[in-house]
Amino acid sequence: MDLLKALKELKNEEIARRYFVMNSFDGALTILGIVIAVYISGKHDSKLIIISSLGAAVAMAISGIWGAYSIERAERLRGLKELERHLMADLEETEIEKKVNATTILVALVDGLSPMLATLLIISPFFASQVGFIEAESAFYYSIAVVVVILFLLGALVGHVAKEDRIKSGAKMLLAGISVAVVVFLLDLLKVL
Repeated sequence: MDLLKALKELKNEEIARRYFVMNSFDGALTILGIVIAVYISGKHDSKLIIISSLGAAVAMAISGIWGAYSIERAERLRGLKELERHLMADLEETEIEKKVNATTILVALVDGLSPMLATLLIISPFFASQVGFIEAESAFYYSIAVVVVILFLLGALVGHVAKEDRIKSGAKMLLAGISVAVVVFLLDLLKVL
């Protein structure tokens, strides 16, 4: 099965959409926590944010790809074996098996790479500050703005899928980001950080 055909098939995979939203959301909140924690620590160092965030993103990507591939492969192979049993036929080397394998890989990539994409978008202001386009202090504010946009868009997508109000759904996702910020600031007030 060629890549283009597999990508078209992936569009029909609800699990890929769920993984994309769920893991982009996880990535955005994780990086938001890092950005806020570093900011309140007083170390307005873009390089520290970039290294910390990329470290977290790589861990989330490997975890996502590995975990999703393992469980998706197991679930899809189980379904394939059940289909073989019903058809009383071996489906090895068939288009059906190739589709199962390609979809498994693509779903795993969506799962693992979605938090990486969110991370790169969120820390892009810090890359800009590293090359002198903006000040490190400003990068924090731009980064928070990117998180707000990402969370709102993810919520709007969820609202679209559920056929609910996209604005309300986007606002609900923003509440999660606000919750992260509040908890991190409370931890600082309690001198836990």
